[in-house]
Amino acid sequence: MKTALKIMVLSLLMINAKAQSVKQLSVELLSTTRADFNKKLMKLDSVNLSDLPPSVYLFSRDGKHEVNIGGVTVLTDQKVITGIKDMNLSEESLKNISDRLKVLDKLQKAYSEASNDEYRSNKRNKNNIVFYDRRFFVVLNAMKATLKDFKKMYSASQDDKTKTMSVAAIRNPNVDWKFYSHLIEVEQEKITALTK
Repeated sequence: MKTALKIMVLSLLMINAKAQSVKQLSVELLSTTRADFNKKLMKLDSVNLSDLPPSVYLFSRDGKHEVNIGGVTVLTDQKVITGIKDMNLSEESLKNISDRLKVLDKLQKAYSEASNDEYRSNKRNKNNIVFYDRRFFVVLNAMKATLKDFKKMYSASQDDKTKTMSVAAIRNPNVDWKFYSHLIEVEQEKITALTK
């Protein structure tokens, strides 16, 4: 009896430790951070470069994370989207939604970096900053819309095969594919340079 009680206590402690090791992120946090920075900038009309909002990936991060996007929690582990909380996804459905979210994640980070780089530039162009910031917010909204559509579709009473086909048919986010292609090319060039 004592051994069983010890095992139960140890199991509960392990579960609690595991739950605490999961880090929470959200689209709302990224959005609010940049919006607050922009509001502060308008009031002060000057930039403290140490206050620039950090450019971060939501999904491509080391460790385990829970990313909240418009009330939907995406689970990640070592830069891989492993599931969506409270949804039993087929492998194919998970791959489809993961592919879409990874594109959007790459874009939001790139727009954030571009805006920050423009702030750091000696020849700062406010129009470029506004452009990159708008794109950043558009991509975050596209993440929310994608997951909202996905959640609505996946919670419908359909069989697994129909759900998988429905997920595959979700519209692709309206993004700047030329800019995205450029990001991929730059990444490939860096990888090629490292392997030489």
